[in-house]
Amino acid sequence: MRTILKIIFFLALIATFSTLFFLPISNQTPEVEQTKIVTTIFPAYDFARTISKDTNTEIKMLIKPGADLHSYEPTPQDIIAIKESNIFIYNGGESESWINSILNEIDKDNTVIVRMMDSVELKEESLDNILNAKSNDIKTETDYDEHVWTNPNNVIKISEAIAQAIKNHAPDNTSTIQRNLDQFKTDLEKLDESFRSLASQKTGTIIIADRFPFLYFTNEYGFNYLAAFPGCSEQTEASAKTVAELIKATKDSSNKIIFKLELSNGKIAQTVSKSTKATVLTWHSVHNLSQADFDAGKTYLDFMQENLKNLGEALHDRTAG
Repeated sequence: MRTILKIIFFLALIATFSTLFFLPISNQTPEVEQTKIVTTIFPAYDFARTISKDTNTEIKMLIKPGADLHSYEPTPQDIIAIKESNIFIYNGGESESWINSILNEIDKDNTVIVRMMDSVELKEESLDNILNAKSNDIKTETDYDEHVWTNPNNVIKISEAIAQAIKNHAPDNTSTIQRNLDQFKTDLEKLDESFRSLASQKTGTIIIADRFPFLYFTNEYGFNYLAAFPGCSEQTEASAKTVAELIKATKDSSNKIIFKLELSNGKIAQTVSKSTKATVLTWHSVHNLSQADFDAGKTYLDFMQENLKNLGEALHDRTAG
């Protein structure tokens, strides 16, 4: 009987120690460090979101949906968020000149800075085919157009830079980041092929009764255009002469379609439409998006597909020969 009790006691002792030794180990899950990314504008936010999918990443966009970048001023909380981020992605250019004053305050050992304009070949701003252009719209001889993301091929280069920054901070996520990047590049290459196909099949002048932030896009695909204002123009009230020229160009066009930008009030486009019975469509610069579109999870690719459709409607078929 004592032997049996000893055996039972011994087994119970082993079970107790086994529980104490093994349970904590089995319940422990290795903590994956979170990557904190702060971006200024939606394109950078969407690219980072796409590339970091299925990883432990938190992304904050400083420019709120529906807001105008040109009038944005950072709050103290925004500056703190930048300094506490692992990766800070901004575009560069005149519209984000406020960043220059805080760059030296960022601890480069803790925060990697990605400037999107550094990843592409920049183009000097141009007033060609801009009706309401003024000489002071281009401030210096080396004033570069900052809307680099409107060309899908530029986005590929920008995304590679963002992906590398995330890999460097979280090397354990390298395979996931690379898979996401490869898929995104495939989607962008298909988008590029679609625009090239459109340019080979359609021709005409794209009429934009608004600002024109599409220099990189039109240069890439060879589309002709006529616009009311430069891309970052502070002026949005067109002169009577500008409106008259837009009306004439629209009447001369075959498809009677004019464009306004996303988030624009579209007043100039509506004025031209009333005089010409033209249809007003939206051309997304993807600079920002509405709160509704943000909540719906719309992406850069979604907006560019809409652009593809709308440009196809605005242009006419090339004649044989």
